[in-house]
Amino acid sequence: MATRIDISELEKAMDGLLESALAPEKWTGTLEAISRATGSAGAHILPAVGKFSPGFLTTPNLLEAFGVYFAEGWYKRDFRERGLPVALAKGIIIEHDIASEEEFRRHEFYTEFLARFGLRYSAMIAFTSGDTLLTLNLQRRIDDPPFDREEERILLSMQSKLTASAEIIRSLQAAKIDGMSEAFELSGTAAVFFDRTGHVSHLNNRAERLLNGDIRIVDRELVSASQEETGLLRRHLKAVLAGDPFLSPAVSTPVLFSRAGKAPLIIRAQALRGLPADIFAHSRAVAIITDLSERARTDGDLLRRLFALTPQEATVARLLMEGSSPREIAEICGLSYETARGYVKKLLAKTGTQRQSQLISLLSAVKI
Repeated sequence: MATRIDISELEKAMDGLLESALAPEKWTGTLEAISRATGSAGAHILPAVGKFSPGFLTTPNLLEAFGVYFAEGWYKRDFRERGLPVALAKGIIIEHDIASEEEFRRHEFYTEFLARFGLRYSAMIAFTSGDTLLTLNLQRRIDDPPFDREEERILLSMQSKLTASAEIIRSLQAAKIDGMSEAFELSGTAAVFFDRTGHVSHLNNRAERLLNGDIRIVDRELVSASQEETGLLRRHLKAVLAGDPFLSPAVSTPVLFSRAGKAPLIIRAQALRGLPADIFAHSRAVAIITDLSERARTDGDLLRRLFALTPQEATVARLLMEGSSPREIAEICGLSYETARGYVKKLLAKTGTQRQSQLISLLSAVKI
């Protein structure tokens, strides 16, 4: 039987892979071109293991099927996953590697799910993005012929370009993450980045300095000495990565990691957006860590510039921010109590505040 693959059209479609790596909005058109060239009803890209609803690329005509795939839990019992060892061994599987004609007629994955959308036969080409195994899946209809061995040989040649495209996207995002990490570092913020499975993919120096016997990374997981706290962070990350509504308690509630002899850390995670396909992402979430043992430092130069303070007035302002009373400030600075009170009055006048509590509240917004 003659192949249904148009090799010249497939070559053109494959050129679109590198374009899509640089311009992700082109992925839909590239997948549609690949689908037409291979005589398929549609095409999509999924992780081979650990599927999740935001993490796939597909031709638009398969979107309805994917809605059912995740809503009804078919992704947890995808019959075709039994072919993963074959895919790892030779880079591609076609449906007859894993299913017999009897199974096509009787297995619920084919009869209750795929048949609902008029689909049946597929070919899956394995490729990698970092340490994640992905598959490009080509889907044919019930009335179409299945992929044969000659077509399998042609499709396998797609593997190297698929991997190259995935690595380009991953490298571009890794560079973006490095830039974000450096920006957090310069602002004095501890930041930890996580991949789609909730494992640590990157952390900046400030976050690394917070690691100790109580807070550490074990098998790429950020853990606390408390199993309960570690479990809370897992649930927090899972909800954030799954795209749960921000009002969900698991998303909106930060996690506290306690430390022996020190104030605890507060960890708040947020999903990273911007890629149409999270499956290629180097990192999918970032957590900001607040160390409650650190006192924010008031920038004396900034205070002087903002409110035209003298050096001595800026010193008094800083001591007020650190919790010292006017009498304590007098002792620290070698001033009389009345002189210290006089400086406080000058600060009130220069900042337009009426009471010491208002003054401290205003100064609390001027931190480094």
